Amino acid sequence: MTIRQALNSATRILKRKSTSPSLDAEVLLAYVLKKPKTDIFVRMDNFVYKRDRQKFLALIKKRSQGWPVAYLTHEKEFFGLKFYVDKNVLIPRPETEGLVDLVLEKLKIVNYKLKILDIGTGSGCIIVSLAKSLRNAELVSASQPRDPEINSEFRYFASDISSAALKIARKNARRHKVKVNFKKSNLLSAWKNQRFDVIVANLPYLAKETDPSTKFEPKKALIAKNHGLGLIAKLLQQISTLSAPPSALFLEIGHDQGAKIKKLAAKWLPSFDTKIFRDMSGKNRYAILNAPDLIL
Repeated sequence: MTIRQALNSATRILKRKSTSPSLDAEVLLAYVLKKPKTDIFVRMDNFVYKRDRQKFLALIKKRSQGWPVAYLTHEKEFFGLKFYVDKNVLIPRPETEGLVDLVLEKLKIVNYKLKILDIGTGSGCIIVSLAKSLRNAELVSASQPRDPEINSEFRYFASDISSAALKIARKNARRHKVKVNFKKSNLLSAWKNQRFDVIVANLPYLAKETDPSTKFEPKKALIAKNHGLGLIAKLLQQISTLSAPPSALFLEIGHDQGAKIKKLAAKWLPSFDTKIFRDMSGKNRYAILNAPDLIL
């Protein structure tokens, strides 16, 4: 069987199960052959060896059953970086790239040392992307005159309630050569004695599972009680008990949760200013809660 024949056969199998059968087949075959996807297009008449063919067909069968491509290849691109993923973590979404963009945009005005905490880190895609982007920004500006009284070093922390997720997050931090202090924690429970300048959290915010494509992803990373707001409310409550709360909290939220988030913030953090921001599709997707000492 040639590459062309393998792709055609796989595409036929996936046509009724996938919205992108050709692309899925190409990505999976490139993964099996350990070649760039573009490379297989110039080798369409090359023979696919039996062992590779069997592995490819096994992956196509799983994909036809609904398994996400990212779980089959153990890789997902996010914010221009490749992250290892498996069934223990949520697959990074484009909407969450918008959250990283928002944090970076708002931190442009800050020129002093910050401690940043990512709660519910999962694969580590948020904190690793922030660390990588902010480090690159520091390298670009290193040659420019700087105030010697200002320490612009950022320090990165992340936590998750899942030990399996933390193992993956650590792996991704090592892959991208960034230093992150990881700790197992139920929201802020393990961080009560530390003060963070910025907290970022993409917590579960769905009330129930509505998309069949998510059935293989960990439910605890998607669904929360109280109409999807249970964990966010608990986080705000925990922050309200801190002797030194963060200056800013960045959240990813459901498109219909903006008003409810403002109501929760008014209850638990009445001195904070809450703003809702839209994603690339124009839907309400992010919230920033600012302490009185910092307005972003």
